[in-house]
Amino acid sequence: MDILAHSLWSAGAAAGANRLIHKKLRVARMVIWGVLPDLFSFTPAVTWVLWLVLVKGVRFAEVPRPELLPAQLRDSMFIFRLTNTLYCLSHSIIIFSAFFLLAWCFCRFADRYRQPGINSAAQNGAASPLLEMTGWLLHILMDIVSHSRGSHPIPVLWPLLDIKLDGFPLDRSWFIVLNYSTLLAAFVLLRVTARNRLKPSGR
Repeated sequence: MDILAHSLWSAGAAAGANRLIHKKLRVARMVIWGVLPDLFSFTPAVTWVLWLVLVKGVRFAEVPRPELLPAQLRDSMFIFRLTNTLYCLSHSIIIFSAFFLLAWCFCRFADRYRQPGINSAAQNGAASPLLEMTGWLLHILMDIVSHSRGSHPIPVLWPLLDIKLDGFPLDRSWFIVLNYSTLLAAFVLLRVTARNRLKPSGR
């Protein structure tokens, strides 16, 4: 799934969750977590491509593309090995769970030693940063559905198990239309329900 769709789904999930819980998720933070896996994975490769084109003068059409290279040649290039490692790190539920647990431990430690008189996020009615971190998990779950084995399959249990599920190819036109149509319907529903909640109840 493309990064725009990930950001919109994260924003929609945060807005929808805010209707159901008293503590509010910060939409911007949810969006950042929602797009972080792809930014983390592909920023080095994009930087490398820009360096080749803008500094080295290589034509964009001549830049090596991993999907067009033989596996042996692709695996011999550092930038592609790095991208694959970063992709596995950022798209694994095992890695997400480890970071989530570390964040939970840190938050518990910080709450225990918080100075008296300093209001916590919970006291101010804001959601815990841990809830906004679920934008990362949402990214992984949506990519499991929208990535096939031939298009960046998701290493869901890396590094424990080399399992890559076969979802729908994300470049199919029908899937792109369905995805953005569903997003549009979701945001329209959120908008309509927000207006209904603001209307004064008649007597």
